[in-house]
Amino acid sequence: MNVAEINPLTLPSLPLSERKQLPNCPAIYFVMQDEHILYIGKTINLTLRWATHNRLKQFAKMAGNIRVAWLECSDTTLLRKIEAALIEQFEPELNRRERKKRDFPSKRVHVTLPDRVFDSLQRWADDQGRPIANLVAYLVEKAVEEAETQGKIPDYEERQQQKKSSTSGSEEEK
Repeated sequence: MNVAEINPLTLPSLPLSERKQLPNCPAIYFVMQDEHILYIGKTINLTLRWATHNRLKQFAKMAGNIRVAWLECSDTTLLRKIEAALIEQFEPELNRRERKKRDFPSKRVHVTLPDRVFDSLQRWADDQGRPIANLVAYLVEKAVEEAETQGKIPDYEERQQQKKSSTSGSEEEK
């Protein structure tokens, strides 16, 4: 199967609200917002997967026409490879975040927030159907990416060069 030939818009699909009618089969599934691919996943049982999907609340709160499209895959040993190839081809927004988490070790940060800020974040997270920690991590990641783009955060290699220069300069003074 050539994944480049797969067009999720031509696959069978159902509105998210009708997910209980999804077929009982192994499949690669696409969560679509109108014609935009939000997420790609794999499952050995499409019906069961969507009965308990961990992102169901998040998808249900999104605007637009949210649909689940699927590509039946009778050979379950191929699911992981096909999913990976399709994620690489389409680069869905929600899969990119997950890939970043896997590719780079995560660090924990303990943060104390004013009650007002915490309450606002909690309402925002509830509205999006996700944990507050997930929302905060996303917001911090986006803020750091923006600051890096604007040159507000020194590049790691640049910082190392600055340290070497200041260390060698002080050694020469001795």
